[in-house]
Amino acid sequence: LRTDYIDLYYLHRVNEAIAIEDVARIMGKFIDEGLIKGWGLSQVDVDLLDRAHRITPVTAVQNIYSMMERGCEEKIFPYCLENNIGVVPFSPIASGFLSGKVTTETKFEGDDVRKWVPQLAKENIVANQPIIDLLNTYAQKKQATNAQISLAWMLHKYPNVVPIPGSKNKGR
Repeated sequence: LRTDYIDLYYLHRVNEAIAIEDVARIMGKFIDEGLIKGWGLSQVDVDLLDRAHRITPVTAVQNIYSMMERGCEEKIFPYCLENNIGVVPFSPIASGFLSGKVTTETKFEGDDVRKWVPQLAKENIVANQPIIDLLNTYAQKKQATNAQISLAWMLHKYPNVVPIPGSKNKGR
């Protein structure tokens, strides 16, 4: 990487056989030694986040969050706002659904994990079409794409959000 330190070191999966407090202590040691600037947790609830944060302040939380996956609003966002922790939502466009380009005719092939995403099952695409219709309305009014409206909604809602949209399309 040609660097002496890592800006943000993520623990992407929590190993339940190792106490999060022990992991937090090691992350604190890495910070003290200048090996990392901060650390983050991924796919955690507020109780685990709090246990870790009490030992070594957490810099960022990377959880799923979008207009369709709003579970973080109840506890994660309030905790992170109160404790100056950034939130890095993954799948902020709901695995492409909120772009409006995923339809009941869309075929996911090869290693595309969206084959197993429940919200992209045909019956759920049909049931959630009103969300796409609403996004289309605002996208047209603002001369933007549905994805841009989805991201703008998220960025406007919380000041500590840095979404990470993914793409299978090299052009995007």
